[in-house]
Amino acid sequence: MTTFTQDDTYNIHQCLQGNANAFEPLVRRYQNAAFAVALGYLRDRTDAEDVVQEAFVAAYCKLSQLKDPAIFGNWLHRIVVNRCKEWSRRKKVSRLVRVDPDAEHIRDEFTVADWIHREYLEGLELWDEVERLPEHYRKIVTLYYYTGFTLKEIAAFLDIPESTAKGRLYQSRIRLRDALSPQEQETIAMSQIDVTEDVQDVVCKIAREDFEETIEKGDMENIVLYCGVNTEVDFVPAPGNQVVVKGTKIALGLSDDKAHSNVSGLQISHDQVDNYLETGPHEGELFLGTSNPYGSDYVAATSPISKFWRSDLINDRVLKDNVGGVRTVDMFPDLQNEVDGFLPLPKPVGNSLGKAIRITVHVSNVRSIELPRTAVSGNVEAVFRAVCTDEKSLFGHATYCHMSISVPAGMKMSVFRSSKVNAEGLKGSLVTYSCYSCHIQEITGDVYLFNSEFSTIRRVSGLLYQRMYGCGGSSLDHDMLSRPDQWEGKIESIGGGVDIDVGRTAVDARDLNGDVSIFNRYGTTRLCYTDGIQKGRCNLRTVSGNLILALNEKAAKTTSLVMHTRCGVLKYEQVKELMPLNAWSSNDIRMSLGTTYEYGNTDVVLATESGQASIEVLKYPEHG
Repeated sequence: MTTFTQDDTYNIHQCLQGNANAFEPLVRRYQNAAFAVALGYLRDRTDAEDVVQEAFVAAYCKLSQLKDPAIFGNWLHRIVVNRCKEWSRRKKVSRLVRVDPDAEHIRDEFTVADWIHREYLEGLELWDEVERLPEHYRKIVTLYYYTGFTLKEIAAFLDIPESTAKGRLYQSRIRLRDALSPQEQETIAMSQIDVTEDVQDVVCKIAREDFEETIEKGDMENIVLYCGVNTEVDFVPAPGNQVVVKGTKIALGLSDDKAHSNVSGLQISHDQVDNYLETGPHEGELFLGTSNPYGSDYVAATSPISKFWRSDLINDRVLKDNVGGVRTVDMFPDLQNEVDGFLPLPKPVGNSLGKAIRITVHVSNVRSIELPRTAVSGNVEAVFRAVCTDEKSLFGHATYCHMSISVPAGMKMSVFRSSKVNAEGLKGSLVTYSCYSCHIQEITGDVYLFNSEFSTIRRVSGLLYQRMYGCGGSSLDHDMLSRPDQWEGKIESIGGGVDIDVGRTAVDARDLNGDVSIFNRYGTTRLCYTDGIQKGRCNLRTVSGNLILALNEKAAKTTSLVMHTRCGVLKYEQVKELMPLNAWSSNDIRMSLGTTYEYGNTDVVLATESGQASIEVLKYPEHG
């Protein structure tokens, strides 16, 4: 083990023993390596610096998950890459609220360096060529010139052989015609960052407490997790018949004592119940937002878990939504149908809430915190989730939990109210309720999502079923209240069919097998078949969104389809030479276009009321 990795190992052990100051050397060592990676993804210095701070805080909170401290650099690299992807996605849909009043400007100490850096990026022809390099070459170049790392250290950071790093740098220099000049290297060095103080300021206000519990599976077939506080959960396959629950409790406080007091109130409870639908989760208090929004002080709006948790099952909160004495369901009666869309629960879902191992993340009293805006920047936001803001302060959760659950083969996993769900390699089914970000892949069973947003779902052997009737976020801009964004999700390689009914989502789907039904009322649905439709029938519907069917030329010649609209647009110019299409109308009520009049036997049906439906021809193979 080199001195480099020995130092990392020593500092990480010190952090895990409660010495937050031991994290500072890790930040100093890796901050510019992380910055180089983030800048390569985001192409914006301010965003890259914010992501680096978020990544370090996230790494500190998850240190107990690092199995080998000697590979901290590579582990941090993966966190930075994932944070960059999340940042790009969040910024694209404009859902982040800036909480740092100086976020629009570079900090004073970097003003000159930032000006030089921007001039350099915009005006230096050589750097333009760096930007054009393939990602794996560009990453090597930026790491080599930004960090001062040796090729051996870069290889460890990226988890690649040293010979590969050396070869990529050599090839990059050939592509760039020459190595960077000393003057150019100095220019880059001037734009390096130092976020150590900012990160440590947050880290020293965070209390961590690791936990691990082993539960014998016995004759149990179901696990039900209820997240009564902000919780990120990873589901991983278990090697045997034991359920292992481990992770870190995290709390933020304005002082070290307050942070430790907050984390001490967070509990992880587990037992076995004969019928979860009857017992529900362990008791606790839920943070539901704020009350007294027009008063001087924020007060947490809370509810006992026992009085609230069934709303996630029966989707009745929209019935209770009342603003100014007017119920939303009275203003828009069609919402009643969307409420009824949850019931009755599919039989496999009901069965998964029967006899079960019950796990609950909960607090007896809500731990909330109010912070001045000046104390909350992007790195604090990695832990603190503001739910109410004004000109001077923010108010929100003080506690957070990151946990991992090892799931034995054949078990059904259900999770309520998780802020993020990562599930990979499960040999069983997964059900989510009111979860905000789901990344799911390599599942052998079915996946059911209720009021749960997903980012990626790949390689599911069974059925994919989703019901979510939200319409995305809203913003007040230019004297106009609007919904600027829609949830975005990618679906790929589903084996057992798809049944999706949602309000407003950008769905990017490809290579779905079995019967496919997607009703995306106000969002955009793009369905791509890279090798043609293998089996099953496909039905895409929308009210005012967009429908796009993408086929290769061979599939376009052999696929039968019908497109319908009432007041929308049907676009077919790309396939009119490949498909024998006929158009017709019906009493000024409907326009239709298709390859056949036999609706019941078509491979694909696209139907829109007032949106646009179109067919694309794939000119090149598409890969997810």
